[in-house]
Amino acid sequence: MRKKILTSILVTWFAAFLSTLTPPLFAADQPFYEGKTIRFIIASGPGGGTDTAGRLVARFLPKYLPGNPKLIVQNMPGGGCTIANNYFANEVKPDGLTIMQDSSSGVANFVRGGPIIKYDPRKLKLIGGVARPGSLLLIRNDAQARFTNRSAKPVVVGDTDGIRNWIAMTVWGAEYLGWNLRWIYGYPGSRELQLAIRQGEIDLWATQNAKLVNDLKREGVTQIVVTEEDHRREDFPDVPTFVELLGAKKPTGLAWHAYLAWAGAPELDKFLVAPEGTPDHLVKSLRDAFTKAMKDPEVDKEGDKFFGDGWKPITAEKIEVVIRDHIAIPKEAKDFITKLRQKYGLPVGEAKS
Repeated sequence: MRKKILTSILVTWFAAFLSTLTPPLFAADQPFYEGKTIRFIIASGPGGGTDTAGRLVARFLPKYLPGNPKLIVQNMPGGGCTIANNYFANEVKPDGLTIMQDSSSGVANFVRGGPIIKYDPRKLKLIGGVARPGSLLLIRNDAQARFTNRSAKPVVVGDTDGIRNWIAMTVWGAEYLGWNLRWIYGYPGSRELQLAIRQGEIDLWATQNAKLVNDLKREGVTQIVVTEEDHRREDFPDVPTFVELLGAKKPTGLAWHAYLAWAGAPELDKFLVAPEGTPDHLVKSLRDAFTKAMKDPEVDKEGDKFFGDGWKPITAEKIEVVIRDHIAIPKEAKDFITKLRQKYGLPVGEAKS
């Protein structure tokens, strides 16, 4: 009898012990993102290229993440991606549940430097990116007569922060082609700039959005001047490249090196990041999901509609290299850029190395 009681106690104890092990065993089979919600920060306001690229990725990323999490999009505009980057680098937990859609503006701001910059793009965990065809520089039809006439009222260039990659075209155009320009900046985002050029508040602006370019042309508001691509865009084959427009006036040596440093590599456009310190296995899950999402036929269709032909996904590894190379431009090139910014009344910061 005593042996039966002892056996019963041991069986009960062993069953209880096994029950304590069962939840972790089951949990190990459960995908990390199952039942969770990802916060997807977009480092710009609604309606622009960063927002469009971010929302395209946000629509499809959960579909390819094991566990199919929910996803909430939050726009965080300001300072050419600076506000979002500062917040992301200093406030966000590296738990895989908050990611950010960033852009080349965030990298350019870091290079320009200054006390407001509280982040380092090289420390972020890259997930993947989208490179759209090069920006198309648009001019209002009623401003074309003043474009190269230095005795006329300057053509007004509008921008958010005065440092975006395409602004390099306008500065080098003024310096080497005699473009008659004046720059104003401080617009919250692309949506406001679209309205500004439609209303005649600004005369010159650039965008990569093929649909918007065609809409403005069809409305009789603007014409295309040039593309910043190093080759003509497939969807706008009649538009010359900036190099073609420069022709024999194209500078060489330090002046051209500085231009390329400001204009940036075409692969550095819109990219998705996780915070520094995010566990490697979660970064891998996010990268794998991004890669699969970019192969989705619906993503390709939607991308063509907004970006035009020629846009493409870029791997995290490639973007990491491009960011490091862009930040590592020689001091002489940075100084040359600073002098031109000062000359034309554009913002100047403390360049970082």
